[in-house]
Amino acid sequence: MAKKNLASLMNGIMGDTKPSEPEAQSIGQPESAAAEVTEEMKANLEANRRRNVGRPRKGESGSKNNEVRATFIVDPELIRKVKYISLVESSLLKDVISEALTSYIEAWESENGKIRLPKKK
Repeated sequence: MAKKNLASLMNGIMGDTKPSEPEAQSIGQPESAAAEVTEEMKANLEANRRRNVGRPRKGESGSKNNEVRATFIVDPELIRKVKYISLVESSLLKDVISEALTSYIEAWESENGKIRLPKKK
């Protein structure tokens, strides 16, 4: 059942696995430039997802990462592309987004100076 759910998720993210010829040409990229999602990529992503599934055990909540859940409104095409990058790189979506945010903040700080946040109360 999990394989069926993963397959439907991948089809929802990536679209139909066998696009018709007019759609493939309308993207504007040559066929050789588009990376194909292989079964190995899907297996690596699934293994990465299963590694840290579920709630953390007692005492583990702040051990490595102090993360906060956040919700954003994003253009659907942007999120589809980020999900595709996550799939191709066999990494979690949260890791790809974290890397993008870190890169953006570093670029902003290099132009405008280091951000100094007030201490938490």
